[in-house]
Amino acid sequence: MPCETSLKQLTALFVEDEESLLTLLVSALGKRFKHYSTATNGLEGIEKAKEIQPDIIISDITMPHMDGLTMAEKIHADTPDLPIVILSAYSDKGKLLGAIDAGIAKYFIKPFDPDELLSYLCILAEKHYRPEKVKLIPPYHFDEANHALLRGGHVVKLTLRELDLISYLIKAPNHIISKEEISRHIGKEAKASDESVRVFIRRLREKTDRDFIQNLPKRGYVLGQA
Repeated sequence: MPCETSLKQLTALFVEDEESLLTLLVSALGKRFKHYSTATNGLEGIEKAKEIQPDIIISDITMPHMDGLTMAEKIHADTPDLPIVILSAYSDKGKLLGAIDAGIAKYFIKPFDPDELLSYLCILAEKHYRPEKVKLIPPYHFDEANHALLRGGHVVKLTLRELDLISYLIKAPNHIISKEEISRHIGKEAKASDESVRVFIRRLREKTDRDFIQNLPKRGYVLGQA
């Protein structure tokens, strides 16, 4: 299946409280992804999603502590573009409408056809995978193709010089550059002063997060990385 090449670039999160079904998901699909992780309820699913920043979530509905639809709603509040696929024994209209309201990408009725699920996951991978999107500290990505910083799928308003610096940091070895390099980069024709560099970094942090760019004593600045 050609689209499995894209699937292999992604990280998946499987959320299922029944051990036998979770084992089935992992054995049938785990190896198809670059990385995968598991959770056994909605609350754990939210925590794992924050930790690993999955590209796709596959979840049951009925689970202890928090059901799959509630989990999906809470995750989508921060990452609205994250595809979530629901696997459920429920086929009643109310559950289906609830899934639509929660922004579910697809709803599969148990027992589901593994090949059908895999085919749909490949379609999602082809649609959502963008190799030019670089994962940074959660919930940030940098979209190289569009030269934009994304926070939870939404564009962060930055100046062109700020975006240029982020792109420069991404390409630097270990994402570290010295203060001198930054002063030359943001100063263009003439080196920027130390105070100008500090102000520039402070304003960028104010628009993002304190740890988005960190200061390494005697080494320079490092871009926060997932």
